[in-house]
Amino acid sequence: MPEERLRQKAREALRSGLLPARAPDRTFGGAGSGADCAICGEPVKRHQVGFEVEYRRHGVDPGLDRFELHPKCLKAWERERIKPPAP
Repeated sequence: MPEERLRQKAREALRSGLLPARAPDRTFGGAGSGADCAICGEPVKRHQVGFEVEYRRHGVDPGLDRFELHPKCLKAWERERIKPPAP
């Protein structure tokens, strides 16, 4: 998928709240788990490199939120996440 399309999908994920706009609490890299990528929706296959980002939840519903991403999808999400808001 072209980078601009991935960045568009990343913006949509941020806008909809699917992915947080803050930096992850932890990031892991390694072999994919077969889970769907939080950006492109395609599986991160076991023979591919994948990244898992993790967020701790506090308050009424404590726990962990984890999202798996392809390297290109992670890059697109990071670029959109740290991009200054449009005026």
